[in-house]
Amino acid sequence: MSLELFPGKHLFVDDHCIEELRYAQRVLNQPVKYESNPVLAGELPWEKRTVHLNSLHFDRERRRFRAWYDAAAVNVIGTRILVKDNPPTEVHESHICYAESDDCISWERPNLGIAEQERHPGNNICIPSMRPPGRTSLAHLADDPFETDPARRYKLIYLDQAEEGKVGGGLAPDSKLRLHAHSADGIHWQHLPWQREHLARLFGVIAYLDETPTGPIDPDARFILYGQRGSRWKTRQIGRRDSNDFVNWSANRPVLESRLSDQPAGLEFYRMEGSVVNRTYAGLHLGMLGAYHADLRRKFDPARNDGVTECQLAYSRDTVRWERWTNPFLERGEPGAFDYGGVYCHFPAITDDKLYFMYGGESNRHGVKSTASVGLATMRLDGFVSVETEGFMEGILVTRPHLWRASAVRLNLDSMRGSVRVQLQNEQGQAFEGFGTSDCDPLSTDALDTAVTWGPRGSDVRALGGQMVALKVTIAPEDKLFSYTLVPET
Repeated sequence: MSLELFPGKHLFVDDHCIEELRYAQRVLNQPVKYESNPVLAGELPWEKRTVHLNSLHFDRERRRFRAWYDAAAVNVIGTRILVKDNPPTEVHESHICYAESDDCISWERPNLGIAEQERHPGNNICIPSMRPPGRTSLAHLADDPFETDPARRYKLIYLDQAEEGKVGGGLAPDSKLRLHAHSADGIHWQHLPWQREHLARLFGVIAYLDETPTGPIDPDARFILYGQRGSRWKTRQIGRRDSNDFVNWSANRPVLESRLSDQPAGLEFYRMEGSVVNRTYAGLHLGMLGAYHADLRRKFDPARNDGVTECQLAYSRDTVRWERWTNPFLERGEPGAFDYGGVYCHFPAITDDKLYFMYGGESNRHGVKSTASVGLATMRLDGFVSVETEGFMEGILVTRPHLWRASAVRLNLDSMRGSVRVQLQNEQGQAFEGFGTSDCDPLSTDALDTAVTWGPRGSDVRALGGQMVALKVTIAPEDKLFSYTLVPET
């Protein structure tokens, strides 16, 4: 079921396709934050308290970015206590809202005419609470490319609060109802009947006492969610659920947990955002991992509720076994910045030339009252990890051999100051005639998708079809190689 976004493309996030690196290394790159962040903050009365982004999509037909987010008003509707280790906290009225943008910077909040309220006229609320004033919030949203019924293209899981005295009423987290809906346009929703077993949140840790998961695990399921679950050691870890209908889900199985050897001490994993629809990016499942650093100086905080969060890059080949880059992928801001207390990054929106990462920023530490808003960071297509030289010497990358079914080889690289050459060789390291390093036309360009050519042979490599072929790439100092693509013959 895993759907390749880029057939034939290979990244260097893991070493799956690498046979040898000689005087070369893999380097984690960071998205560049927009200098005037935040780009989505509380401007209107119904979002003055906080703005929490939940889902960002790029509509290729309309060339528009679409965002769904939770917005909380300033009015307080009650007080709740999460668990015995946490202090009481105020509960604010909240709604699910919708916005659009051409550039992911300036956002339009259309008057949807769905939630007509005297105190919030002309609003962009697409799902109001069923108990006004209430507290509805978006859990997960999917734009399903496999759906054959247009009315069910968009799928939604959200939480809402019922009237007092009814199931799902009250202010405790477990009192909320988990509800489902589908939509043709992502704005007007058809709500499914509530089922009694759908209480509280699909993910979430209450006193860190998660049951032992049972039942099968399906790496090829249509939908996969990742989220926080507890451990026997009262720490936060990442769990995984799968589903084929977006309503009935598997058990919450742990897939990524911090180790005793991890540094610094106090590291936990708060959340992870991947592609909700089970698809890969160049054969990889990527996760925006929330690495939570608990403040261990607080001796009487069993819930470890004081800390900060940064984003790390996690990756998997099968959705079950996950690894991560330990250095930050998206760092917190400086003291006083809107994202000083933590960054909670979402899976990127993918355009033809760029990756757009929108992330929630907290102005203060976790567990301390703060303002939440949304920032933007961008990165070139495929730019997660690059292969670069070690020092000022020529570097060599040799890939694992491919069973050759390619018509051309194309690279994503930045080689404005150097030159990149590619040799096609057999499993013994011998160049195929006409495809040696000296035959290759040097590449000196900054391009997302440029063809490799070999003199009179040009870019056509179909003559090697059916053989085992490896790429030997020579890179100069200051060159960056981000990916290579084997263009299919058909």
